[in-house]
Amino acid sequence: MRLQDRVAVVTGGGGGIGSGISLALARDGADVVVSDIDVEAAERCASQVREQGRGSLVVRADVTVAQDCLDLVEAGLKAFGKIDILVNNAGLFGRRIGMPFTNQEEEDWDNCYRVNVKGPFLLSKAVAPHMMERRYGKIINISSIAARRDAQILPDYTAAKNAVLSLTRVTAKDLAPYNVNVNAICPGMIWSPFWHRLAPMIGAHPDFAVEDPRRMFEQWVKSATPMQRAQTPEDIGHLAAFLASDEARNITGQTICVDGGAAMG
Repeated sequence: MRLQDRVAVVTGGGGGIGSGISLALARDGADVVVSDIDVEAAERCASQVREQGRGSLVVRADVTVAQDCLDLVEAGLKAFGKIDILVNNAGLFGRRIGMPFTNQEEEDWDNCYRVNVKGPFLLSKAVAPHMMERRYGKIINISSIAARRDAQILPDYTAAKNAVLSLTRVTAKDLAPYNVNVNAICPGMIWSPFWHRLAPMIGAHPDFAVEDPRRMFEQWVKSATPMQRAQTPEDIGHLAAFLASDEARNITGQTICVDGGAAMG
């Protein structure tokens, strides 16, 4: 129970990686504020957190709206009296998967940056004064293996997730004098509905000429991951729990991949 009596806020916490992180933090003793624009999904995750014997609160927040971020922090403070951990997990993929950047629209880039970069900036800024005053805090930004592999099929998403890594380093420097750690995690290949959108494009390649998106995903994992196995939301949660603990008190400004070796190429 290395996170006993800690309070965490997890954005995009309703499902997938966010749910895996929320539950991992709860298993290690933290109370969790689960934030998502999908309230039903957030409620399901919060119910699982409570089954672990921890407190949980659901807050609907759009991380691209400054007032929503301030309200989320205020709700967490009102419910639990403090916020020790912030996980900036909310994010999205671009709409035009597989297109070169010359075929993408300004709106696509704006939307991708608004959620994936502006969101972590706004929420970190909202919680920073509280952490600075208490001289304690852990901020964890969720980037992507795309930022390490420079995925050509996702130029807007790749650029945005690279920006998250830069944001991590600059905020880590700013907050280090206040005993606040800021780190980033790059998840690798995790099965999600995204692969249903990606399947038609990958399916055109002779090495992946299968119709079933799940089989295609499994083939892609074997070809691109040295350990030849996919990652899970729980894998990301385990690392998040470590980075949120005092065992990681001297780790800041770092990017850690949980990718089965995919970043090695």
